[in-house]
Amino acid sequence: MDLRQLRYFCAVAKHGSISVAAQSVHIAQPALTRQIQSLEDDLGTRLLERTTRGVKLTDAGIQLLEDAGKLLDDASAAKERAQRAGRGESGHLSIALPVMQNLAPKIAEVLKKYRKEVPGVGITLHHLLSDVQLGQIAEGRLDAGFLLFRPPDDPDFEGIPVFSDRMLLAYPADWKWPRGKGPKVLKDLQDLEFIWLPRTAAPAWHDRLIHCFFDAGFIPRTAVHGVDAASMLTLVAAGMGCTILPEGARRIAPETVAFMPLADLTIRQDWELVWRRDRCSSVLQRFISVVSSSRSALRQSS
Repeated sequence: MDLRQLRYFCAVAKHGSISVAAQSVHIAQPALTRQIQSLEDDLGTRLLERTTRGVKLTDAGIQLLEDAGKLLDDASAAKERAQRAGRGESGHLSIALPVMQNLAPKIAEVLKKYRKEVPGVGITLHHLLSDVQLGQIAEGRLDAGFLLFRPPDDPDFEGIPVFSDRMLLAYPADWKWPRGKGPKVLKDLQDLEFIWLPRTAAPAWHDRLIHCFFDAGFIPRTAVHGVDAASMLTLVAAGMGCTILPEGARRIAPETVAFMPLADLTIRQDWELVWRRDRCSSVLQRFISVVSSSRSALRQSS
């Protein structure tokens, strides 16, 4: 007994005629008759009785018709679920966002678009530093993450660029610079208290900053450390020194923090959506597609 035979049987039962049923399912009448006979042989019982007006169901046929309807409905639902899964329209995603909250509105727009296009996928969001994200993606605990500093030569990871932020000097707003004497380049910060990020918090970013500072001839005078961009912003707001933060931090900075560009501060924070190359499911592929189509809007807002 297979689904095709059940469909043929249901058609005969619906129309009460093998000839009419054959037309409705688009096969020849003798072929349909053979399929019904094969089904009866398989079940070991008669399903139909021939009459002068066509056919009618036996008791076995009445029972099979009830069960066949359920089986065919279940098969149709299973087919639809499989097709939706294949299109990445069902399942669950575990995604990580950066700790810096100024990026959340941009990513929220992407998630809004994704939910509109793919309403059947559940999403769990985490706020994690880039290095933590990479570790959890590698372990399979995260499907993907929006992060910085993906190892460029690591074949285990794949990613697409999402948006980029230039870096600015962030300093207490009540710092007064003599007219025309404000800092223009990194070296002008030499005698100022500088809030620094320990290398353990973000090794790759720390090293990029160090190289930028070295090229500019600047050695920061550090007395206070933050653990991430948000904590460094808080320390600047408290008047404890200046630091380097992405331009997007302006959106969440209090009035006690001011920002300015420096001529030789040319590095940028380049954000990517990153995933493990060998764990790209259909649902993740669909998410990547939505993120990719949203990149121009994200760049305009950065």
